[in-house]
Amino acid sequence: RGPSAFCGIYGFKATSNTLPMTGYIKGTPPPALLNISLSTGPMCRSLRDMDLFMKCVLSAKPHLLDPNVIPSPWTGLGTLLNRRLKVGIISNDGFIEPQPPVKRAVSWVKSALSNSKLAGLGEVKDFKILGAAEAWNQVLRLYCPDGGQLIKKGIASSGEPVHPLTEWILKDAEPFGMHTALDLTLLHKQRDDFRLAFAKSWNDQDVDVVIGPSFVGPACAHDTAFYWSYTSLYNLVDYPGVVIPTPIRAESGEQYDKGYIPLSDACLRVKQLWEGGDFVGAPVNLQVVARRHHDNELFGALQILKHILDLP
Repeated sequence: RGPSAFCGIYGFKATSNTLPMTGYIKGTPPPALLNISLSTGPMCRSLRDMDLFMKCVLSAKPHLLDPNVIPSPWTGLGTLLNRRLKVGIISNDGFIEPQPPVKRAVSWVKSALSNSKLAGLGEVKDFKILGAAEAWNQVLRLYCPDGGQLIKKGIASSGEPVHPLTEWILKDAEPFGMHTALDLTLLHKQRDDFRLAFAKSWNDQDVDVVIGPSFVGPACAHDTAFYWSYTSLYNLVDYPGVVIPTPIRAESGEQYDKGYIPLSDACLRVKQLWEGGDFVGAPVNLQVVARRHHDNELFGALQILKHILDLP
């Protein structure tokens, strides 16, 4: 979703075990697979193309060759919800306030969906993300339960330098070193407890899908994509998500609100990156997410949103 968002196109992360992934990883599998299930999906220029990709792959019955794939018919954009669509709007995740162009994109989608003429199609409400900071901290450990040893050895064997963002993502995992079986068991309990709490929060807020930022800002400069909590959250809970293009582009002179108060140290750094960078013309995507294993329902919702938002 991140690469697609930075290019202003569509990107779909399916629920894990929806699509076949045999042969995706060459060599030694990363230890992260112990904690976060792999997932994949298409990068496309239209909703139609994403739907076509899913139909073609799943119509081949990949579950007959890969038992990890859950056999499930694909109805995609043809999925009928048979009810008014309930949409939650995420302004921020309580951890990092998005940069100005992203806030404009969120305002754009909220305004479009709140049109009184569309009241018969659905209901729009604000949605509060549960525990984004906790999810971010969990992900940093779950991705590198070996303290980053496999990654560092692989880079060392290539003779290439360690990329700055690689150093960044490893710095929180390195102090913990190689996790024991007991360590992983405890981490899995924390992960599963979070998933349960997140599902309850979603149910309590009573929405079918949520729409919010796909990243803290628009496409950013190299070596500055430090915080991707808006997507890694859904890796942790394994919810399907699609990033969609918007007509919003970063503009010159955009500033944070005068009453801005940082939500965290990370939030303040994101503001500093905005003020020190050049983002003019960069595309801004938003992310639409549904419950786990509700991939068809997600596409059914996108079919409704497509006409309201005039999506390609």
